[in-house]
Amino acid sequence: MRLLLNNEDDPLAIPIDDVIREAWTLQYDRAQFEGGMDRFRERLAVCFANSLAACLDTDLQPPTAAQMQYATSIARELGVSIPYEALRFRGIMSDFIDRFADALRAKRETYLRDRG
Repeated sequence: MRLLLNNEDDPLAIPIDDVIREAWTLQYDRAQFEGGMDRFRERLAVCFANSLAACLDTDLQPPTAAQMQYATSIARELGVSIPYEALRFRGIMSDFIDRFADALRAKRETYLRDRG
């Protein structure tokens, strides 16, 4: 199996062992025989996209759910905007959180101290 990246002349060879190659052939034949080739292609595209995202460097992956939740708290409680790029890339989101985490912590401590 080969992957062609951006119409390069030299496709990337994808190493697949014999068992997976046999299962792939059976799956492909099953999809053709059962008339579900469109559904199979859609499922394959989603699986491939998810796998491809996992191959990116960590800083280029999407932010985690925990990062998004914490950044939302920062934005709401400190009245700052989350940069667009931080919503797209984990590394930039991490920088945003690092920049405001101490301020959020201090605000929460002040609130608890004033309440008590």
